[in-house]
Amino acid sequence: MKHNKEVKKMLAVVKEHEGPGFAVKDVPMPELREDDVIIRVKSVGICGSDIPILAGTRKVPWPMIPGHEFAGDIFAVGPKVKGLALGDRVTSCLVIGCGDCKYCIEGKESLCDNLVETGIHVDGAFAEYVRVPAKTVRKLKDGTSYDLGASVDPVASAYRTVKAAPITSKDTCVVFGPGPIGLYAVQLIRMRGVKCIICVGTNDDIDRLELAKGFGADYTINSSVEDVVARIREITNGEMVDFVQDCAGVQPVATAAMQVLKKGGLYGVTGLYHHPAELDLGKVVRSEVGVFGTICYTRQEFEECLDFIEAGRIQVLPLITHHFPLKDMEEAFKIVLARQAIKVIMHP
Repeated sequence: MKHNKEVKKMLAVVKEHEGPGFAVKDVPMPELREDDVIIRVKSVGICGSDIPILAGTRKVPWPMIPGHEFAGDIFAVGPKVKGLALGDRVTSCLVIGCGDCKYCIEGKESLCDNLVETGIHVDGAFAEYVRVPAKTVRKLKDGTSYDLGASVDPVASAYRTVKAAPITSKDTCVVFGPGPIGLYAVQLIRMRGVKCIICVGTNDDIDRLELAKGFGADYTINSSVEDVVARIREITNGEMVDFVQDCAGVQPVATAAMQVLKKGGLYGVTGLYHHPAELDLGKVVRSEVGVFGTICYTRQEFEECLDFIEAGRIQVLPLITHHFPLKDMEEAFKIVLARQAIKVIMHP
């Protein structure tokens, strides 16, 4: 078993109980297992899915360390691990499929019957060290920063939806929700060479909508002051749109999506709905509108997005607005809740 000098304690953000609140405290180091590696975390992003965990509105097994968008250096290597060595600069996907169920065999790891997700079901990367299966780890090129490596996960979450949509150069597409995943969706859709991209946000998204323009959105709409359906009808000369990507996960978007899609259009849902939503199934039937959702990504898609980032095809750094040491998680979390940041990166 290969490992660096032993460190018995580490700083971590721990969700210790149900309800609001979390602790920033010293905890025991993770123990190395034969098929795993331990990574010294250098950068870890706060994801939208971390917010309800830290706020206590999403149930997780506790005590648990959240955090799944990360990169760092390999600190320890299990005896059965091949192809990875101490000091390798790496990132890791959160999806840990069993490899043996029907869905894993079909390459649908995110639907695994025995799915485990780093930072959601088991301890994650809001810590100085994190243990992950070696099979989830990918090496970074020498010129790839840890911040870039920590950004592969949200890019891949947006990419799975875009990849599944048969959009072409003739299509007009709308992205609802210009958070990090929505802004990545704009870039990924632009890579498909589509005719037109429209990005929709609210008064809280003014800066994000400006970024969307820089990332390839032909039009932006502020739904707080504009009628989204009327504006899209104007932009498209009444033809409406071929594809909607919902990166918001809120009822007004589900309603608007059905109104702006043309006959035979496609509604792709990336944003996670925490409550049941109403959908106009009458239009689904009468206009043969397609509806589908995606969750997380596969390791193959994670690799593809790492390639996009390292090739400079997807811009990541303009989204990173704040950096904090891990010990200041309470301050960072307040900024996230106040929507004063786009992407916050923590540095243990």
